[in-house]
Amino acid sequence: MPEQAAAAPSPLNIAVITPFHKTPAEIFRQCAESVARQTYPCTHLVIADGPPLPDFDTGPGRLLAVLPQANADYGNTPRAIGGILADSYGFDAVAMVDDDNWLEPNHVESMLATHAATGAALVACQRVFRHLNGAVLPMTEPPEDDFRHVDSNCWLVMRKAFPLLAAWRVPKCASFIGDRIFYQKALRERYAIAATRLRTVNYRTKFATHYIAAGVPVPEGAYPPANMRAKYEDFLRPERIAEITEAIGFYPKLS
Repeated sequence: MPEQAAAAPSPLNIAVITPFHKTPAEIFRQCAESVARQTYPCTHLVIADGPPLPDFDTGPGRLLAVLPQANADYGNTPRAIGGILADSYGFDAVAMVDDDNWLEPNHVESMLATHAATGAALVACQRVFRHLNGAVLPMTEPPEDDFRHVDSNCWLVMRKAFPLLAAWRVPKCASFIGDRIFYQKALRERYAIAATRLRTVNYRTKFATHYIAAGVPVPEGAYPPANMRAKYEDFLRPERIAEITEAIGFYPKLS
């Protein structure tokens, strides 16, 4: 009998998780449209953190969940809940993008290509830093360039790493470094991580330090350096160290 050709692998079912909280409609529309325009089809799983989306139509390829109240933790709770839903709904992998950022059309496809080439359970990309008005900022972050840091927007998490999605549940006092905790948890648990080295996330930054590094005026609405410094100082208090270590099982590095 003639040898039968192997069946082509089924396409993977990908979710893109977005925490939403009071972002202006025109800015969120840019985010949502960038997910809809992905060259690899995916489902947009939007978790509204308290307030519902204005004039939002779920439509094909988009799912919406509204939490009963805002969590004020930089989107960490919506990310964790999005991960639970993605697992329950049978998705094969999840990517993430915040409601004020947007993706290049090849974002998901390039991440999946790196997974296919390496078999890594986690794939990371890099960011194009953007002004609050959307213009490119002429700067990058050395920790990201050196693969010592991966922003929350820059992950593709394959199903075999879904248990790691619970790492987004961190104490409120550490919520501002949730992405660092997620990455360090992945390293501690020895998940295989691969990098595309492509800048496929457009990151509309609120951090004053990025504007200072780019040599441009800090816009209204950016987080003042003093604000972030206070968070770091609180993070270093002995009682905070004990609280965080007990909650997540280790004390995360800040850089």
